[in-house]
Amino acid sequence: MEIKDLVSAALVLGGGALALHGFLSTNTSLMNIGIAGAFLGAVVFTFKSSKYVKKEAIENLMEPYAGVFSSFSENLALNGNAVYIPPYENLPRGGVFIPLHENFELDLARLDEKTVFLTDVPNEKAMGLFLGPFGASLVEKYEEHLEGPLDSSGIPTVESAAGSVLRALGLAKKVYIEEKGEGLRIIIQPDIKCEPENCEKTPCPLCASVLLALAKATGELLLTERVEAKDYGIEITARKLGGVQEWM
Repeated sequence: MEIKDLVSAALVLGGGALALHGFLSTNTSLMNIGIAGAFLGAVVFTFKSSKYVKKEAIENLMEPYAGVFSSFSENLALNGNAVYIPPYENLPRGGVFIPLHENFELDLARLDEKTVFLTDVPNEKAMGLFLGPFGASLVEKYEEHLEGPLDSSGIPTVESAAGSVLRALGLAKKVYIEEKGEGLRIIIQPDIKCEPENCEKTPCPLCASVLLALAKATGELLLTERVEAKDYGIEITARKLGGVQEWM
């Protein structure tokens, strides 16, 4: 039996019981909620398989997104690769910054959640595009799985949490993270169509979530150096850039 069938049955049975309880206790609110739950269960039962919904829907969403953001970075002439920023006072959920220049500077004191284009800086090397906490929704799922925050939790924790959650969601079969000094090698085996074109600058939500989680878990900024499609999955090479205080 598929998960959707179990959910449907639970909603129908729970809704029916709640509606009956509301009827017997003359509680109209409970009765309406119960009826709504039973109706929702019937709707869920008509859905196509969860596997179909996950893969087809997500692939259809990600394909146009990748094209738009790739053109976006090219038109803005963003030459730097994405930098993943851990949470701090100005950015409680962290974020992703794409520098204008490959040889960049970053003044985190000038960034906040309302920033999009960072141009009010004394040095052109500090200009760039701020994408916000891109991939943060999946990071929250990782923390729900852990039943606690990722802050300073370490790299193995991210590997375990991200691997478990992405596998459960049908998004990736495996996540592997290897640390080499200041460098990181991340391998994601996607369970959906994923073509890492221009991902160094404009990452997909899947890769972004793992890198953002790593930034949070290590407390360091991470620079994406390379993203490649291999036979064994998507391989990402990243480099630690130090903590937030070093960039204030």
